[in-house]
Amino acid sequence: MDREMRLQIDGMGIVLYSAKTMDYVEQGYNFLKREFTDPRQVAEHIMKGDITGFCTGTGGDFDLQFIMRGPTAEEENRFPVAIRLGLEVRGASIQFCDLFWLSSWDSSNFPKEQVLPIEDGFYELTVCTRRPDSGYWGDEQTICIYFRKTESMPKLKWAGVPMLFTDDE
Repeated sequence: MDREMRLQIDGMGIVLYSAKTMDYVEQGYNFLKREFTDPRQVAEHIMKGDITGFCTGTGGDFDLQFIMRGPTAEEENRFPVAIRLGLEVRGASIQFCDLFWLSSWDSSNFPKEQVLPIEDGFYELTVCTRRPDSGYWGDEQTICIYFRKTESMPKLKWAGVPMLFTDDE
């Protein structure tokens, strides 16, 4: 099921995860500080696929488009900025949020509008964007997130935090 959602963030990134995959995290735990700040820690989680995310370079207003298939070549060519990620889904849903939400884990009070039903399994995510017409990252910026189901966790090569922006003018 494809879905569009506006997400306003204060942090510099967006994260996605399956609540069932992350059910080992205790309520109130500062996951951001303890496990998702150092670039090596972020890369480890992203390659494992339990939680994934990307740096937007800024806070702001983002129009997220969740598309339940891989992108076509034409779709990929429309976006000058693209990254590949992976995610393991358990419990038939994923959650997406501002990076700062991870600073006080609260699975009991997660916004329902930020929960997306999705079939269990492994997914390769292609995340694509371009600089908004205003010229400012985060200014009603469209981000397309394509979910292509795979047999196993995609093999990824991240040494740090995936960046979904460029410094190019």
